[in-house]
Amino acid sequence: MRVKQIIISGLILLLSGTGAQAAEMQRVTLHEAIAKGLERNNEARSARFQAESVRSGATAASLHYLPSVTVEEAWSRSDLPVSTFMMKLNQGRFTNQDFDAAKLNNPAPVSDFRTVVSVEQPILVPAAWAAHKAAQRGAERQEAISEQARQQIAFQIFQHYLEVQKAHAQLQASAKALDEARESRRQATVRTAAGLGLKSDELRAATQLAAMEQYHISAANNLTLARMRLALATGGQPGDELDVAEPVQLKRSEQELSGLISTAQQERRDLQASERGKEQADAALLQARSGFLPTVGAVGAWQMNDANSAFARDHDAWMVGVSLRWNIFDGFRTWHGSGQARASRAAAVEQLEQVRKEVSYQVHEAWLRRIEAEKRREVASAAVAAADEAARLLAKRFDNALATMVELLDAQSALNQARANLVESDANLMLATGRLYHSAGIFLKEVQ
Repeated sequence: MRVKQIIISGLILLLSGTGAQAAEMQRVTLHEAIAKGLERNNEARSARFQAESVRSGATAASLHYLPSVTVEEAWSRSDLPVSTFMMKLNQGRFTNQDFDAAKLNNPAPVSDFRTVVSVEQPILVPAAWAAHKAAQRGAERQEAISEQARQQIAFQIFQHYLEVQKAHAQLQASAKALDEARESRRQATVRTAAGLGLKSDELRAATQLAAMEQYHISAANNLTLARMRLALATGGQPGDELDVAEPVQLKRSEQELSGLISTAQQERRDLQASERGKEQADAALLQARSGFLPTVGAVGAWQMNDANSAFARDHDAWMVGVSLRWNIFDGFRTWHGSGQARASRAAAVEQLEQVRKEVSYQVHEAWLRRIEAEKRREVASAAVAAADEAARLLAKRFDNALATMVELLDAQSALNQARANLVESDANLMLATGRLYHSAGIFLKEVQ
């Protein structure tokens, strides 16, 4: 039995860590953990890059009315009559002898290096303006999605922080239960040795002690895993551990339910994303309808032609022009595309309305859950006080041989369960408070 206790004690020390290791372990406050996670968490970084990508696309769409300049260099060689005629003409080497019928019908091969610098300037492109507006709304929508992702990641870190805090409390409760179980076993052993107790009481106490030792081992392991999960959520590597520096204390919201619902309608980023999505659908409908409007553009080009070298000039020429293009009929493609955009906009409107309803419901649910958690915590606290007093009275009765070991151990088991329920209720109250703020869209404001 002595060997068994030594082995179990060694396992407990291994799982809970030595004092030196605990001193070396990094400890963070909730604010520091969230700041670290929003900076290093891969999901948070991914959300930032996605928002940056869409912003770049919106910027590109806004530049449609800037001129485009291209430079082209091409080489060709041919004895095709029309091609050789135009090559010589562009090179400025056409002479009266080239009008000879034999040369026209059977020309010698001619080479041509053509250098062209062209400029295109859109003047009126309604679809481009609408596309820019749609891209802007898309960028705003992605910004809202990115911020919602940040809120969600912060709330997840908050949950993991609470898990570490709860695991600490559970480990302390298990240590106290383990000490009480050892004392009960000691008392049973002493009474049995003195002929005042039964061997079955000693065995029952030993069984209780073994159960508490197992519970303590699990509690220590749960603390290690909770630390690892918190480290991972804040951007650490697998196997890293991060401990809490102070307990979470979120105050109760000063706003009433109606105020929190109103706040959520203004602050929830997923709702804002749906609103921007509806506006993006508006712009997409405008873009589809702009296909019925004309477009106007200007073009200019300067060309050099040479028979022997690239970027050389035997002769040069220029050209400028303005064009108007109006889609009169394209087989009803633009018409049906406009109908598709109208349907997409209607879908976005319906989705927005549903998200508004869901947001209100989520705040209402979180409000009720928070009230429930507060009441359950009060009941759990009263249960601990009652169980503690019952265990104390039974311990005295047992000392005076007025209670059996079974009754004492049952009272201690009830006390252990009440303590575990109180730890769970404390964590659930903080979690319910954080979830209420999260559902209202103000979680980061409250914790930071």
